[in-house]
Amino acid sequence: MSNNRLASALATASIIYLALAGSAAAQWTNRYPRVEDFRHHIYLEQHELPAMAHGPSDPAPAPDGKHIALAAQGWLWLLDTDTGIAERLTAGPHVDARPRWSADGKRLAFVRDTGSDTSIVVIDVESRREEVINTPTIELDPEFSADGEYLYYTSAADGSLNLWRRHLASGTDLKVTNLRQVERNARRVADGAGLLYLHGLEPHRVLRLRDFVAGTDEVVHAETLTYLLTADAHPGQRLIVYSAPIDNAYHLWTLDLDDPRVTNRLTEGQPYATAPAFSADGSHVYYVDLDESRRLTLMRVATHGGTPEAIPVREWNYGARTGTLAVAVTNADGTPVTARLSIASADGHPVAHPDDATHFDGQTGRHFFYVDGSTSFTLPVGTYTVLAARGPMAAVEESTVRVRSGDEAQVALELSPLWDAAAAGYASADHHVHLNGDGQFRADHDDALRATQGEDLDVLAPMSWNRWERRIDAPLLGIETRRGRHTIAQGQEVRSHFHGHIGLVGAGKPYAPWFFGPNNPTLGSADLTNGDVIAFAEATGALATYVHPVADDADPFAGDEVGYMPLELVSDSVLADRIGLELVCAWTSSLGTAEVWYRLLNIGKPVAAMSGTDAWVDFHRTPAVGTGRNYVRVTGEVTADAVLEAAAAGRGFVTTGPALLFEIGEDARPGDVIAAGPQQWRAALASTSDADVVELIVNGTVVERLEGVTAGETRSYEGDVTLPAGGWVAMRAYSSERVDDAWPTMHVRPFAHSSPVWIDSVGSTDPAARARAASDLVRAIDASQARAREAYGDVATPRMDARFEEARAVLREFAN
Repeated sequence: MSNNRLASALATASIIYLALAGSAAAQWTNRYPRVEDFRHHIYLEQHELPAMAHGPSDPAPAPDGKHIALAAQGWLWLLDTDTGIAERLTAGPHVDARPRWSADGKRLAFVRDTGSDTSIVVIDVESRREEVINTPTIELDPEFSADGEYLYYTSAADGSLNLWRRHLASGTDLKVTNLRQVERNARRVADGAGLLYLHGLEPHRVLRLRDFVAGTDEVVHAETLTYLLTADAHPGQRLIVYSAPIDNAYHLWTLDLDDPRVTNRLTEGQPYATAPAFSADGSHVYYVDLDESRRLTLMRVATHGGTPEAIPVREWNYGARTGTLAVAVTNADGTPVTARLSIASADGHPVAHPDDATHFDGQTGRHFFYVDGSTSFTLPVGTYTVLAARGPMAAVEESTVRVRSGDEAQVALELSPLWDAAAAGYASADHHVHLNGDGQFRADHDDALRATQGEDLDVLAPMSWNRWERRIDAPLLGIETRRGRHTIAQGQEVRSHFHGHIGLVGAGKPYAPWFFGPNNPTLGSADLTNGDVIAFAEATGALATYVHPVADDADPFAGDEVGYMPLELVSDSVLADRIGLELVCAWTSSLGTAEVWYRLLNIGKPVAAMSGTDAWVDFHRTPAVGTGRNYVRVTGEVTADAVLEAAAAGRGFVTTGPALLFEIGEDARPGDVIAAGPQQWRAALASTSDADVVELIVNGTVVERLEGVTAGETRSYEGDVTLPAGGWVAMRAYSSERVDDAWPTMHVRPFAHSSPVWIDSVGSTDPAARARAASDLVRAIDASQARAREAYGDVATPRMDARFEEARAVLREFAN
């Protein structure tokens, strides 16, 4: 490809508005106040904090037996069950959720979410006067005492999400529980002598009963990794109702607190029944389910069981004038396209999609959803800002519009890519996401396709995975679903935890066990190794990829002690004939991971550079799929298999946004072979975000550093380099600083890296670079084996130890 052809392949488009919050080390950082004893804060923010949807959620039946308080569209509403009219109770910029009544029906307590913190609000229903309980930490899930004098709520004021009790008149607080990680969802039991509450600790989710009279605090029901486990207590009996899963479904169950050995299931089929709450008289349970479009529906079932019935909301009474906002999105030639939208009012209140799931970007605090060409919204009058995005290469388009009473405001947005991948002969793929993971919006391949179309992505590879005894999306493993040029190809993630997670891209059948390791339940022999997973992949035609490997930007080999990386990553990469390494991921550092990749390339291992967003289609709080992706050259039909083989062969680049095309010599591109000696190279870079650094890399060493691009810019480069007799050459581009707002992508560091062009032959090496790399990798194996011994203790692991020694022996030969 000539320099002119490189330049023409990156056609310039308009500048973008960008989005994402920086962090000190890994790509993702906590947006909300940090809870000290919670390691993966993304899970806390996703599973413990409220979600927003257009439809009714968090039902709280009123003491009068006629009304239900509920959350919808980010506000609280009071639904009259006789008329079906929902009257809006709260207004303002924030998201209100999880209401609970005082026993006299005069007050509601609820959670208010600003997008970066939460507080508790107590509102007088008649006067609408509000009192706020807030600290610099997270507050959640209020519950009035029976006499209304106290309010129980969750706060992280002492470092964990513990239960507290506030005397409302004096404002004094008393800490009630002191367990680790998460205590929330407090519910007063009928006799007023105790609290039922949820405790979450690592993989375990349990319901506990704290008896104030007896002074006991005991588990009454246990689950594992059941994030939508919530419960309510019967108003007159020692009976509870809770939501818990069977595989991908969520059912309602009742349990007698005095005889918890037997439970009664209230739901049948494949519901997604969550947020149960007893009616005022205890005769019924209200809850939320999903329809086929993932819209929330308010349901009711008799406490003793029976046929559930829908409770319709026939009218949303905003208490204000309303109008209609119609939004249409097209490409440059006027063809309607699926796109990602984010809409907010002038005060910042987010708009939810009325006919699909609404998501939250945990870096910018924006809510977003996908629209197939066009849609319309009924909204209170006012000014709204509409943002539209479609994949990393289309600049974000923005429009501000006034919605007037009884009128329709129209917004038309055009999204054109800065670089047309298909026209340049490239296909795109995100090789690591998840369809379902106990999110609020259970998803299928059609939902994944909508997101894939909205991100202008060709192939999406969701990973079926385990929740201990559950196999999330196991029936979908090996299934492909296609719509036009977009394909969903279901694989598997083997979550061997301590050993390192492995994605099996292109898997047609599951590897078992789905999880293992020293910190997991024993499944039989403890002598298990990821080497077995690698062998399974090689035997079945899947590509085994180590996912989210290195969290920190620093070179893990730079210090006296080797930095953290997955336990068996190095030994498996040394011994495997074919393996991938996730160079791009939402949660880890591309710069830190690249240093490991360079060492593996330098010993002659053609480890494939892979990318995966590691997002969840069913989560409320998640990055968009495809915001970390591979671009690969594919000849012929773009299929999941063709794209995977091109990625495994290194015929392209990985990116969190920028497009980076590289060639050297006559026409050698990534995945090809070039002769040693003097060579001319050419590159082109286009990015919708600032990427100020461009570097030419030979055998892991930067040999030339060039100025990058600003947002919306395309630039061509060329130069000369003298290549050694063996090894590889590649290019990378990135932002030297993490960016505050990186939309259309959602990764805090714009980064792109070409796969290598090999010198002389694939897997060739430079002796000096190979020796240095081998020495570093031996240190990594030594460190891994020491960690393994500490974790396993007296438990023997001879098979894993043998792999460590086999890989160490190979590396020692290279080091000599």
